[in-house]
Amino acid sequence: MTARGTGRGRRVGLTREKVIAAAVTMIDRAGPDAFSLRKLATELDIENMSLYNHVPNKEALLDGVAEALLAGIAFPEEEGGSWQKRIRAHAAAFRAAAKRHPKAFPLVLTRPTQSPAALEAMRSTLACLEELRLAPEEMVHVLRGYTAFMVGSIMRELGYAIYLGAMDSDQVQQRTEAIAASGDPILTATAPYLADSDHDAEFQYGLELMISGLAAKVGVPYEAPPARISSM
Repeated sequence: MTARGTGRGRRVGLTREKVIAAAVTMIDRAGPDAFSLRKLATELDIENMSLYNHVPNKEALLDGVAEALLAGIAFPEEEGGSWQKRIRAHAAAFRAAAKRHPKAFPLVLTRPTQSPAALEAMRSTLACLEELRLAPEEMVHVLRGYTAFMVGSIMRELGYAIYLGAMDSDQVQQRTEAIAASGDPILTATAPYLADSDHDAEFQYGLELMISGLAAKVGVPYEAPPARISSM
């Protein structure tokens, strides 16, 4: 129900958190390009100007959406298991959140934020690596390398980067033949794999490449995962 007694169409009980939650739902449904404050006001059954009681402008609202999605990720506790197991669990939690919100989550990946949720995401990543006793500067290098991998791979998977998209078997075959037609031996040999994408396998391979490389760099054994991590 909308209260009209104030003359501003303010809904009783409407809060900033509820406004942001409604924005997440709308963006998940239609994508950020189709989103507007006017449409959000209609969705909430309030007058446009009533939104400004809760957010100053659209940019602030989108920042709020990014912060809410990031805050909603249940990163694993640091205790228990090796750093390799913890960073795998951390990556799985982040990617799972992205897959739950495929249209809204790119806001998390593309909008810089200094929110408590962003700081907690960084702190939780660094905590996974604490036992390695790296110098603070190197810890940040590892954090940023990990973040770059996560952002790039997830943006690609969600279709916001160079991406072939979902294709049926005929399309994959046509793409394979087109790549092989270049005549280059390297492209010909890899054409069936370049033509299609297995996001689960590629994400896990890239993550393990980082983990094994870091293990080798710091001189500790690499602990291969027991099986393919399907929850990613």
